[in-house]
Amino acid sequence: MKHDMNILLVEDNDVDVEILRRSLRKLGSTGSLLRAKDGVEALEILCDEALSERLDRPYVILLDINMPRMNGHEFLAKLRKTEEIKLARVFVFTTSASKKDVELAYQNNANGYIVKPDSASELSDVLKTLQEFWRLCKAPDAA
Repeated sequence: MKHDMNILLVEDNDVDVEILRRSLRKLGSTGSLLRAKDGVEALEILCDEALSERLDRPYVILLDINMPRMNGHEFLAKLRKTEEIKLARVFVFTTSASKKDVELAYQNNANGYIVKPDSASELSDVLKTLQEFWRLCKAPDAA
């Protein structure tokens, strides 16, 4: 049986991180969760050999858009141009429902775009759906 998804969460809001952690625990998730506070830190984790060892593979990236130093759009554009990590699976996970943000994310080859739910039960539903998707999909050999 395939394990739950391992997550690199790129999120600057501590409260959102804790809510996601608690929701995953309540679902009984066995996957790992590694957090980066912004796009700069996420790229460091993904590109630095010593840091990348902290990220269990295979993994999915849940990416916020509105962050300091390097926002989600900048991160996604840079990731897609970086040979070693350009095929990483990225789901934008943000409060923005802006048509412009959605279009830009997909232009940068986001694998999906999810507007953060307003309630714990909706978040649980979203996470269950992502985990089921993860279990059903055949992962590539790399990343």
